[in-house]
This record gives sequence, structure tokens and C-alpha cells, in this order.
Amino acid sequence: MMVRVSGALLRFTDYRRTINVPAPTVEAGLTELAEQYRPLRPVLFDRAGRVRRAHKIFLNGEQLAGDDLSRTAGDADSLDLLLAVSGG
Repeated sequence: MMVRVSGALLRFTDYRRTINVPAPTVEAGLTELAEQYRPLRPVLFDRAGRVRRAHKIFLNGEQLAGDDLSRTAGDADSLDLLLAVSGG
């Protein structure tokens, strides 16, 4: 799958916006991405290994909830990874 990274997350991927990740599911793709870019791991995952709530994940334009990460994804799929901004 093709993972598109943007915003503040770019500094953890050496400013690469588009990264091809071979994986059978969204979750496996995120894990592989964190393996390729180790500084991204603690930003993307919490201590229990779950994707942090601050991230918004879209598979082919559809926003996924935390329990949707087991969805199948292939080479033709695209995953957008965004860091939600909060504060006031």
C-alpha cells in the first residue's frame, strides 16, 4: 500500500511524503512503516502498541476507527496518515 504522510509527522519519515509499504492489512502497514522509520514508532503507537488517538487514518479516502485497522489493504490501496491538531 502507499502511505502518505503529512504535517508534523514528516520529520519522523525523513520528510518523505509517500512511502510504499508491503502489508496485508492497515495495521500491518503501520507497523511496517514504524519499523522502517524507528523515530515514528513512539509517536504513532502508545506503550500498549495501539495507534494513538491523535492520529487520523484514511484508507482510500475513508476515515478508519481504531477497530477498523485490521482491514485488508493491498498494493493498489492508499493510506493517509494525519496528526490531528488540538488545543485552544
